[in-house]
Amino acid sequence: MWLDYRFLTKEMVKFLGKKDMDLFYELMNQREQLQVMIDQIADDGFKASTEAQEIFGEIQRDNQLITHNLQFQINLGKRQHQVAAAYDGEILTHVSSMNWKR
Repeated sequence: MWLDYRFLTKEMVKFLGKKDMDLFYELMNQREQLQVMIDQIADDGFKASTEAQEIFGEIQRDNQLITHNLQFQINLGKRQHQVAAAYDGEILTHVSSMNWKR
């Protein structure tokens, strides 16, 4: 199951990079469902194994990429909103200061 979890995480990184948010969110939901199943199953010492530590390391690195990319997209959206708001404000200022008498 952890291999499936790692696969879903890698796919999330891939589709986030392609800006395909619908698929990203679908994969995120699948990963959450898998996490619930993993939490319900006995570990049997897997988490302490070398293989598990490698998988967890990859997942952690991919999670950091996802976090970084999402933060970048949020900041980009904020900047675009600020530019649009400033542009709208500038237009309104110019229109309101126009001399309409001729």
